[in-house]
Amino acid sequence: MIFCVAVVMLMRTGGCACGRIQNRSCSGSIILVIDSGILNGEAYRVPGYLRDISEESYRPFAVSIGPFHHGDPKLQAVEEEKLRYLQHFRNRAKSKDFADYIKTIRDQETVLREHYAEPIELSSDEFTEMVLIDGAFIVELFLRSYSPQLVEDNDRIFQKPRVIDDLVRDMKLLENQLPFYLLVMLYGFIAENEGACLSSFIDLTCNFFSVTRVETIMYRHFVDLLRSGYLPSMCPRLVHSTVDKCPSVTELHDAGVKFVKGKGKHLLEIKYSKGVLEIPQIYVEDSTESVLRNLAVFEQRHCYFDSLIVDYIKMLDFLIDTPRDVEILVQTGIIKNCLGNNEEAADVFNNLAKQIRFANYNFYYSGICVQLNEYYNTPWHHYKAILHHTYLVHPWATISVVYAIALLILTLISTIAVVISID
Repeated sequence: MIFCVAVVMLMRTGGCACGRIQNRSCSGSIILVIDSGILNGEAYRVPGYLRDISEESYRPFAVSIGPFHHGDPKLQAVEEEKLRYLQHFRNRAKSKDFADYIKTIRDQETVLREHYAEPIELSSDEFTEMVLIDGAFIVELFLRSYSPQLVEDNDRIFQKPRVIDDLVRDMKLLENQLPFYLLVMLYGFIAENEGACLSSFIDLTCNFFSVTRVETIMYRHFVDLLRSGYLPSMCPRLVHSTVDKCPSVTELHDAGVKFVKGKGKHLLEIKYSKGVLEIPQIYVEDSTESVLRNLAVFEQRHCYFDSLIVDYIKMLDFLIDTPRDVEILVQTGIIKNCLGNNEEAADVFNNLAKQIRFANYNFYYSGICVQLNEYYNTPWHHYKAILHHTYLVHPWATISVVYAIALLILTLISTIAVVISID
């Protein structure tokens, strides 16, 4: 089964993205052709054994997107604003009647339902209405975020920064998604240049989520796109022996390893060289655990043998065991702790790896772990670190040590001279 919409797409195959995408010409229009099989079951509920560890990490706080949390009475505050945004969306797409939107979505209903991994208990009218309202809301929200001059004085979302923060968080949840192609299609109704439809909508999406510009391809949904934004530009996997452990930050610090805030744009770009471990800065805030957990669940299902986010979580789990580990990373600028205390931050990292399947034979950071283990197991590094931490922390202490060593050398020379003179 295939479906067509009049927007421009680029082709990508393989990896974790949405598979085969083609351009075809049809009566002067550009047609997107996608095999609907690649979209089957792309949105699903988080397994219970993961939800039991952190229920709120997978539950929306402010807005329902898609069918899984549709109608939740706790999320009704934004529903009225959705209808206002829908009206603005209709006004922007003056060339389309409301009936055109309904027909477009209804024509896609079978494919849209197949996007979700379980039957959706909504009638055809209810399902179509939900998809249109939620999709138009997202497009209008992204437009206002990208172009603040579009925000009105009586806007009940952008006038409340906490609401925006909650919306950003909620749209990163696996259970709170619409198919990405549908949003591109809706955006295409109002885009001035349909030829740049996919590219410009990705710009809007990256702006809203504050992520690095990603590849112009068709993603499954926002979680898929966000994962792409976190990946390093080059992802070589070094094959090493099985890695079961790595010293903690405190242990490495006590052995003389220096921790430095990384300069790379990508969160996963951890580097090690000659006793220096470079880690990009990570903000630990209320949404950090939720974001990483949802990305990890996505990888476990779609990218098990290429699970770089899971490997990143495991690396942090190796490094961070105690509040002292967090304290060292805070002091070096690697962690920006917005939770209030280091114990809470340590708990976040210690809990993240629970119930996540870890392929240690294909671990992205295996090379770094091997080098860190070798460094830690070298006694000389510990002796040198003890000398540094105990005697060379302050300038006056350094001067005293140098003076003592010089005095010891002079005394030794004097003693040797006396012995020689006696002989």
